[in-house]
Amino acid sequence: CDEINFDGTTKPTSQVRDSYNHAQKMRASMTYAFGRLCGLGSLPWHASEVSQRMVGNPSVSETVATYMTSLRRRKVRAGEVATSARAITQVLVRLPYL
Repeated sequence: CDEINFDGTTKPTSQVRDSYNHAQKMRASMTYAFGRLCGLGSLPWHASEVSQRMVGNPSVSETVATYMTSLRRRKVRAGEVATSARAITQVLVRLPYL
């Protein structure tokens, strides 16, 4: 999704990158995996005041939230259409009852 490789080099413009929407789905799946499957819950990743160990869900950390905000800004600046939540219409509300 990002224009930067893991080693810090810039990806070539010819290389296909996934959308911001894809990055949101990846983060949501990691939040679920860490929270439910690993039993870390939904607390943000932080150092415990008691044990000084890191506790909580790493995908809910301030660092990840800041990265996602930055990624969205860069994607929009690069020309990607900003995504938004799908609005609920009367048709969608009635759909289960049809």
